[in-house]
Formats: sequence, C-alpha cells, structure tokens
Amino acid sequence: MKDYVLLGAQWSLATVFALAVITKVRSAAGFRAYRTTVRTLTKLSERTALGVAVGVLACEAGAVLLLALPVMPLAGLLLAAGLLLVFMGAVFRAVRKGVFAECGCFGDRSSVLSYPLLVRNALLLMVAMMGLALESSAASGDVEALPAGIAVAVGLALGTGFVRYYDVLVTKVLMRVDPTAGGGAASAGARAADAK
Repeated sequence: MKDYVLLGAQWSLATVFALAVITKVRSAAGFRAYRTTVRTLTKLSERTALGVAVGVLACEAGAVLLLALPVMPLAGLLLAAGLLLVFMGAVFRAVRKGVFAECGCFGDRSSVLSYPLLVRNALLLMVAMMGLALESSAASGDVEALPAGIAVAVGLALGTGFVRYYDVLVTKVLMRVDPTAGGGAASAGARAADAK
C-alpha cells in the first residue's frame, strides 16, 4: 500500500511542477510574468534575473523528470522539497517586506505573493515530505500494474485539481470570512475561472 501512496505523491508533485513549467514556457506573456517576478523578488539586473529564472525553470523540469521516472524518485522528492522551501522563503520574505507582486508560478495565471501562497507551498511540501518518509520505508518496489496505474491517475488528478482550484477555494474562504479581503489573495485567472 505504501508503494501506491508514494506513487500518488510523486505524480501529484510531478503534475504540479509540470504545469508550472508548461505555463511558463508556452507563451511569451507567461514567461515574462515569471521573469518579472524573479526580478522583483531578487532585485537583480535584467540579465542576471533571466539566468536565475531559467535556472529555476530547469530545476522544476528536472523535478518532473525525477519524480515521473521510476529510477530516482528519492532525488525527485528531495529536489521538489528543496524548491518548495526556496519558494516559501522567497514568498515569506516578499510578504514581510510588503513587496506587491504576482508569483509567476504558473505563468500568466499567477497568485499574488501572500500568506495563502505560503500555505499552498506548505501543503505541497507536506506531500513531498510524506513521499520522502514513504520512500525510506517503501517495500521492494514490486507493484501491480492496475493499482499502480490508479495511483498515478489519482496523483495526476490531485495535482491538476490543486493547481486549478486552490486559488478559487482561497478566494471563497476569504470572501466568507471577510467579503472585502478575497479579491487581493487570488489570481485574476482564478477569479475569471470562478466567474464561469
């Protein structure tokens, strides 16, 4: 059973990081939004910020490959956890310093740097940590095809759903708690999706 939960965790993280990579590179606007965020957060020159943005993008793509391929799941989980810790540190620093920017996490469909974004990354980090714990205690690695396929499908669905609906859920919760607070916490993309 642990092996299947581990597969689900790997594939949910792989899906989130794959969507992050795809949405950053599929359009010039998506990559520009991401690069602008890197520059805003780091205060680096345009050229250096571009290098950092490409480096982080390469790490995210590497995490996808390591998580999706059965050869090195531990490395993928470690890379995912490391990236999430770095992202959390950057968001926390921005929130504390009052930097108003969008994260660029998912290209032009981004969230404002805020505490809900920290919670999102913390939830993903918990999945990575659970995966690391399961990886260290996983059985022989012999899994049956059907349950493994189901675990992968569940992971894909969870990752996609998390990316698609987290901001919508945050907006609904914040609007319920304080009707004037919800607008700034979620992305324009999430608000548009909610209006459909």
